[in-house]
Amino acid sequence: MKSIPLLLTAALAFALPISLHAAKDPAKKEARKAAKQAIAQYDKNANGTIDADEADALKKAFDADKTGPLKPFDRNADGKLDDSEITAIKAGKKGGKKKKKA
Repeated sequence: MKSIPLLLTAALAFALPISLHAAKDPAKKEARKAAKQAIAQYDKNANGTIDADEADALKKAFDADKTGPLKPFDRNADGKLDDSEITAIKAGKKGGKKKKKA
């Protein structure tokens, strides 16, 4: 009988951290939304990625409004969108973290 409370405690100890990680991160959700909007606006051939010719339009739009909706994609804060930052948009990421290599 003493093992039942011990098992319940152990189960709760594992379930609580898992449930905390399962909660959706609002920042990640907003990042995905921003990336989808950028792709939708600049992906003229609708292939789901920003191609080289589309990247030029995206760079020009960022240059025209550096404080606008594309600002979070300038990860290194140099005032330009470089190729690696545009690749992050293709991957659906916003800011800070770079794509992990396998």
